[in-house]
Amino acid sequence: MINAKDRQIVRELAKQVKDRAELPEMEARRELWYQHNDLKTTRPVISTFPEVAWHEIIPPESLQCEDEEARFMETILRGKLFRADVIQDDVPIEKTWEVTKLITDDGWIKGGHASVSNNPDYRDNCLGGINYLWRHDYKFNPNAGHFSPVIIEPEDLKLIKTPVVTYHEKESLERLAIHQDVLGDILDVQFRGQKWLYFAMMETYTNLRGLQEVMEDIYEEPEMLEDGMQMIADGYNALLDQYVKYDLLDLNNDQSYSGSGGLNYTRDLPKYPGGAKDTRNFWGFCESQEFTMVGPEQHWQFVMKHEAKIAERFGLFSYGCCEPADNKLKYILKIPGIRRISVSPWANVEVCAEQIKNKAVYSWKPMPSIFINNYEHIEGLVRKMLEATKAHGCCPEIVLKDTGTCNNDPASYGRFTQLCRRLIEEYHG
Repeated sequence: MINAKDRQIVRELAKQVKDRAELPEMEARRELWYQHNDLKTTRPVISTFPEVAWHEIIPPESLQCEDEEARFMETILRGKLFRADVIQDDVPIEKTWEVTKLITDDGWIKGGHASVSNNPDYRDNCLGGINYLWRHDYKFNPNAGHFSPVIIEPEDLKLIKTPVVTYHEKESLERLAIHQDVLGDILDVQFRGQKWLYFAMMETYTNLRGLQEVMEDIYEEPEMLEDGMQMIADGYNALLDQYVKYDLLDLNNDQSYSGSGGLNYTRDLPKYPGGAKDTRNFWGFCESQEFTMVGPEQHWQFVMKHEAKIAERFGLFSYGCCEPADNKLKYILKIPGIRRISVSPWANVEVCAEQIKNKAVYSWKPMPSIFINNYEHIEGLVRKMLEATKAHGCCPEIVLKDTGTCNNDPASYGRFTQLCRRLIEEYHG
């Protein structure tokens, strides 16, 4: 039960968020994203997601609420205010407050799962990935996790199964009631299913088999790799079928986190009757960072052909994350519905601009490790990208993410936005 003190703290923050959401510039930012994602403007947009570094921006000890659910609301609201007041990028603040249905699955392995320790995060449409700062037992862990593969021999592939989805309806509705009671007269509280439709086929398989083992399998066990990836692809398709069958999806053509950065605002969706029951009304997303050093033909052979097949189920599609795409664009551009392509810090921005043109959003990520202390260098990188994308008529976006740390200087995110705005004005007026 949320006590009176926690309730007051959360409600005061919600009123401030509502005030920011009603500012005229928020509507302008929203419209910019619609034009951008529908490929109707070449003016770059800026989105910044302080992933992993949120604990430096909102230290857990700074939270004032006591109840864990109230601390969750406090964290997200403070994050939205930080975006509005400090980051000041092109991500609008909305008056909607989404309560996500609680959904779990039982994993990919019969009787267990691969031993992978990491720091999973909560994904918010406005904030991107954010650590579980509100949990009373939260501790930031900068260390690598332990990994033990479970697929050792080809016969072990029989251990792979399709995850079975469980919707925790009672707990979801109880949580919804709490949020409606605390926030319902201030923000538009909405009950939502899954919106971020992410298919990490190679990541899933390497988490079971091991990355080094998969690299060796390309040459020593290609049939095993083919069979394993087919099983993962079949599993993801069946997983998506379950979400549709049990009505666990909600349309993501609004302020939904897009691919590996950006937002999904678009008027090109939905296209078909049936709403959230028809996956052709959605954005989907795949990436294969694990195949960064694998050549284009083998990339297509072992994983991208499966990704292209699942893309056929969606109206629009995003591709890529940190893997450089410049030598694989001939395949990526063939993916059905491709609308956003990640141009990572290791990609050749000129080669990508020349090939992507205005066929899809040019989603450029600057090197996150340099934004905090080397503005002369990062200005050069932004200029190089702006020159290349302008020359080829691209629809670019600047996505700062995966920063890891801001050296306990949260204001650096705002300085980055100011730098980008100055350069965008110089190149685009």
